[in-house]
Amino acid sequence: RSLDLTGGKPLEYAYAWVLAVESSVRGKLFASQKGHRSFDFKCSAIDTDHRLFEDKDEKSLKMNLKDWLQRDTLYLVKEGNGYTTHYLCDLFFLTKNREIVLVDVTGLDNVDKVTKKVNNHVGFMSDIAGNETMAQEFEWRSVVLAPGLKGKDTVEVPKEARKSIRVIQGRAARGYLRGLQQMYRYTRQFEDDEEDDEEDDEEDDEEDD
Repeated sequence: RSLDLTGGKPLEYAYAWVLAVESSVRGKLFASQKGHRSFDFKCSAIDTDHRLFEDKDEKSLKMNLKDWLQRDTLYLVKEGNGYTTHYLCDLFFLTKNREIVLVDVTGLDNVDKVTKKVNNHVGFMSDIAGNETMAQEFEWRSVVLAPGLKGKDTVEVPKEARKSIRVIQGRAARGYLRGLQQMYRYTRQFEDDEEDDEEDDEEDDEEDD
């Protein structure tokens, strides 16, 4: 039976592996785009032993982050098999610029459900701004990876949160799977091949004009 990369832990682990390798080579993660720059981060280790939030109260942020958070480590959160669900993110890392970046990987293909996830990040960023200790010690950022969204589906981040949160969706998110894209598309039996072709045709037409 082939590995199902359409969601859950396999998709999270796939992104963890690819992002760890890419950052170790490039020293950066996530390409610069309008309103956002890439993050200065060079991974030398993957850690599965730490969580940002308390186990008993999943929305309570741990207060001793500076005691163990390392700049060269990609943190992959354990969930299931006795571990509770981790609030907001599946991966996280600390940049050279003291930014804590939360990476939320989702296999959802529904705009409303992905928007709900984004709104959770918006709420968290608002709360963290009111936490004097955490706001002073770190800058907080979120990246939501939603490879399952179809070509023309778009999730918007509220204007006031765009500095802190970015959503990478559809083809752009699948691009970060690098060589695993083909396995993702195969296991999902992805339906947007024709949509991708149409987008390519539209880009060609614009170039011709």
